[in-house]
Amino acid sequence: MKWLLGVTLAALGLALTACGSGHTAASQAGRVGGGGPGAAVSVAQNPTQGAILVDGAGRTLYLFEKDNGTTSACTGPCAQVWPAFTAGAAPAAGSGVDASQLGTATGQVAGQVTYHGHLLYTYSGDSAPGDVKGIGIPDWYPVSPSGAKVDKEDDHGNSGGY
Repeated sequence: MKWLLGVTLAALGLALTACGSGHTAASQAGRVGGGGPGAAVSVAQNPTQGAILVDGAGRTLYLFEKDNGTTSACTGPCAQVWPAFTAGAAPAAGSGVDASQLGTATGQVAGQVTYHGHLLYTYSGDSAPGDVKGIGIPDWYPVSPSGAKVDKEDDHGNSGGY
């Protein structure tokens, strides 16, 4: 019985460590462009969405409308699908990004990057730079260089807000 308790506690410790670090298997595979010093936020031109924020690997950054300031409403299973974009130090502003609007907060996890007061996330369904597969999912939007949500129709005629 003691060994079962020991195994259970060890598994719980690993699970809590993984949750507390803000790194899911997806982020460890490179989906989250942060986690280290100098996480970068840049602007890229997307063919369907226009100018949007991306991480250092060119992956789309999203905001969640249900967040309350820097309090994340995306927890539990949501955080596995929408991992926090994190930085181990002050995030770097790439071309087109207002450096004065970049920061970090404890949203889903400590060090989550913010822009114009919005917590930033990546989407686990975006597998390559330039993907915007998170559009059309209610309350999730790519972020414009002004810090506003980008709510345009995708190439299938779907609105980002349905």
